[in-house]
Amino acid sequence: MRTGLIALMGLLLTWSLDLFAIEVGSIADSRFESGWTLDGFAMTTTRAKLLATSNFGPLGTVGEAINITDVAGPITLTALSTFDIFFIGYLDDGSPGAFTAEELQAMQDWVAAGGTMVITCDDSNFDTVCTAFGPEPSGSSAQPPVGPTVAGASHPVFIGPFGSPTELNMDGSTQYFGATAGFTVLGEDQVDQPVVLESVIGAGRVIAFTDVDIISNYTLSDGAGIANDNDRFLGNLFAYLAAEAGETFVINGGLNGNWWYGPDRRGEGFQLEVVISNGNLTVVATFYTYDTDGNQIFLIAVGPATGNTADVDVYITEGGLWGGDFDPDLVNETQWGTGSFSFSSCNGAHVSLSPNAQYQALGYTNLAYDLKRNTVPAAPCPIANPD
Repeated sequence: MRTGLIALMGLLLTWSLDLFAIEVGSIADSRFESGWTLDGFAMTTTRAKLLATSNFGPLGTVGEAINITDVAGPITLTALSTFDIFFIGYLDDGSPGAFTAEELQAMQDWVAAGGTMVITCDDSNFDTVCTAFGPEPSGSSAQPPVGPTVAGASHPVFIGPFGSPTELNMDGSTQYFGATAGFTVLGEDQVDQPVVLESVIGAGRVIAFTDVDIISNYTLSDGAGIANDNDRFLGNLFAYLAAEAGETFVINGGLNGNWWYGPDRRGEGFQLEVVISNGNLTVVATFYTYDTDGNQIFLIAVGPATGNTADVDVYITEGGLWGGDFDPDLVNETQWGTGSFSFSSCNGAHVSLSPNAQYQALGYTNLAYDLKRNTVPAAPCPIANPD
């Protein structure tokens, strides 16, 4: 009986890993025989770190496992549709297996429809996918190490669940980008030349950099652990892109902080906290707002988190007095209504609130709008949910 129970638990764990895994695609090395793709000889350590459950797994730094699929067949929209992230390594444009115009178009269409790509483009002979999206290597050498720009310093690839890398080593061919139109520069070399770029294209996203070795065996630490800045960048990169891909994002403690709509609702916002309550991941939000007469009030929302959503009950309190006159026996807690929070990323959310009949009679109406962070959190996001 005990053996059967253990086997069942193992089966359930395997099922849950597959269900909630981050799906990463990469070109099979057999197509280009380059060595610098996720099943190539130069990226064995990269693969080991991404697959290590201590990094990406239910009890890891990021609470979702990574699955890697090496794609040997043609790149089509159908093939790409199974992935959250697709990786392009150091692939020779002159190879017999070089990408066709149809494959490059499929990548562009997939990103525009919501796909997420990591593209490396070390020089002009290995940059076909990069140039399909815009950026072009300069033809001149970069001067490493690479550090974050002003935009990069607050970006999750440089401040993320695996730490805050400040210097990224490069190896071999180390160019910089000569053309960056439409992209934000996140990382640059020692003479301010762009090396790491990001762009939102349609509903999708591309991160590109000019040296695959930033995340290869030649700069990462040995083994599956996270020990140096290049390791930290690798972990943060895939954690961030998995979250931004949308389907893999889950509510986590890195969301704690102040959220608001923006200047159009100045003086109103949410103080949000993700906690463990009775063994369940729970969202607690304090909504500072105004009543129908213009007086400031606070609504308290509480509810369990499921994936990226929390359905909450909303309460209002009254009867308390200032300072020494405060008497908890005079405080009344009344349910005001219900609501829901949904999070699309570490910095994006949507809230909807619905008053019950009692408060509708007092003039309150349904309210719904998008939220964004009002302050930069001290803790990284996404972070593993506490167990």
